[in-house]
Order: sequence, then C-alpha cells, then structure tokens
Amino acid sequence: MKVINKELEILKKYIANSFKEPLLNNEISDFMLGPSKRIRSCLALLYIKSQGIEVTDEIYRILAAGEILHNASLLHDDVIDDSEKRRGNITIAKKYSPKLAILAGDYLLALCFELLAKMKESIIESFKDCAKKMVQAEIIQYTNRGKYISSNDYIETCKNKTASLFTTILQCTAIVSNSDSTKAKIFAEKFGIVFQIKNDLEDTSAENDKKNKIFTANDILGIEKTAQLLDNYKEEMLLLLKDVPNNTYKKTLKDLIINLCTIERS
Repeated sequence: MKVINKELEILKKYIANSFKEPLLNNEISDFMLGPSKRIRSCLALLYIKSQGIEVTDEIYRILAAGEILHNASLLHDDVIDDSEKRRGNITIAKKYSPKLAILAGDYLLALCFELLAKMKESIIESFKDCAKKMVQAEIIQYTNRGKYISSNDYIETCKNKTASLFTTILQCTAIVSNSDSTKAKIFAEKFGIVFQIKNDLEDTSAENDKKNKIFTANDILGIEKTAQLLDNYKEEMLLLLKDVPNNTYKKTLKDLIINLCTIERS
C-alpha cells in the first residue's frame, strides 16, 4: 500500500529493534521481518491517517506489539495444525521441532508485552484480554474439530480468534490519539470477521481446514449466503466511514474493504 509505505518501513524498524538476543540463528527475527501483508497495521494506519491523526511513538509501539503477538500465534498455529509451510517457507515446527516452535511463540509473547510495559494500563489490559480471547477461541475450535457448528458459533470464533487482534490494535491506537475508540472497535471487529471468512475461502486455508476437520462459512452457509454476509459487512463498514473526510487514505481503505468483501459466486 503505497500511501503508507513510509509508516510501514518505520514500523519494521520498531519490530527489528525489539529483538535484542539472536535466537535460532536469527530465524525468529527473519520470520517477523520477512514478506508479510501486515494487514492489521495497514488497517490501523489507514484508519487513523484518514482522520488526520499523527502516527506517534506510542502508536508505532502498539502496532509492533500487535504484529509480534500475531506472529506468536502463527508459530503456535503451525504446531496445532501440523502445517508444513508458512509464507512460502518451511515452518519452524517442521524445520526444527514443534517444541521449539512453541518456545519461539512464547518468546514473541514476552517481547509483545515488553513493548507495552510502559504504556497506559488500559492498553496493557486490552492486549492481555485479546491474547486470552485468541487462545480460548483456538481451544474451542480444536475441541470442535469434526463437529458441525452453527453460523453464530462460527462468527463468534472468527470474532475472538481473528477479529480480537484487529479490534485491540485499532481501539488502542484510538485511545492514545484521543479519537473515538468505540467506533474504531466496531469497525475493526467487522473487518476482522470478514478477513477470517475470506481467508477460510482461500485454497490453501480450505485444504488445511479440511485436513483438520474444521467447518467454515462455506461449509455452514454455502457460497451464496457467505457472499451475502460479506456484502452486509461491507455496507456496514462503509457506513462507519461516512463521516470521515475524503482523502487518499480513506479511498485506499474503502478499496481494501470492497476487495476483501468480494468473492465469486458460482
């Protein structure tokens, strides 16, 4: 996303500076700093910059903490799902061992909260609650393997497993910038749910879910109803942006939403 390239490069430096001790021949830091969409940070940056908010040191630390927490969850997910590849490379779990991947994920969790240690208590509490929700959702999803779940249960899993981190990052950036954190939370939660639904429809994810006997929106609702659900979320998110001034950041954000909520109906 060209409009926030500068901010993403600064964010990358914040993340890199978090790694003080080389571990696994720097493979953890390479994993963190390698090619990645950083979609959570992109969403937050576009959202706050569309409102004319300056990206401060506090905001960069929140974004970096969010990225590190997300990657910690990926290392753990690769163990849970017995994944062989991540971002085109062999997973740490496969290259070394699942035990080492778990330890690496735990190390990233420690780095995340180290970044947040000197921030407002409300920010630390938000991230703590987010981490708790993510783990709880993973436990529920694991215990539900092979079981057909309702659409409401599926959305709830998406909300806690994926959307909770989108919500925490954007809500916390709103708090430190004295903007409307409630509106930011609602917007981010909708985006996070859509992101998980769309991800579940991708070939690689769909194959992995099938292997692990996980039912997703396509299994529960079918492609037509899933597409309608995404259309509804799209309209709700665009409505939340109605009062935001027209600028390049808003346009990019709207394009991102429209693209994410579009799927091919058979």
